Amino acid sequence: MSKADELAAKLRQAQRTPADTDNCADLAIEHWPGQVYELYRQVESWLAPVCEAGLVIRRNPTHVFECHSSGSTYNYAIDQLLIEGNYRRISLDPIARFSPGAEGCIEVHMKGSERCILRTVGEHGESRWHLRPTGQQRPEPVTLDEDTFLSLIEEGLGL
Repeated sequence: MSKADELAAKLRQAQRTPADTDNCADLAIEHWPGQVYELYRQVESWLAPVCEAGLVIRRNPTHVFECHSSGSTYNYAIDQLLIEGNYRRISLDPIARFSPGAEGCIEVHMKGSERCILRTVGEHGESRWHLRPTGQQRPEPVTLDEDTFLSLIEEGLGL
């Protein structure tokens, strides 16, 4: 990004009114479940062969309550994704659309470990998903692709 592009972005940000910020936040919340469900569909397709061997995937309705930095609060319905196999469970829990350094966060809970799946946005507005371990040391997130996700499933199910 050139210096002029950076200045243009700063100027746009400085000229936003609180109403603009609230409208952008409202729109972000409106689109968040669809973005999460698109990821779930991708995950389900990656896991289809494993489901034939007995893996169970289901969605669990839940509600999220979160606050935007503008002070606006949101309460919305969204599904968790539960993955069960080998007498273990992995849950993908979309906890926040507004997350520092990302455009959304899905916590991954599994025996002995937790991770976060972070959403960022590409230059053309497309979702990009990254996997990051939680804990005190926060290494750089890695791109969430089929191999990365299947390795996570392998670890979480103890296979």
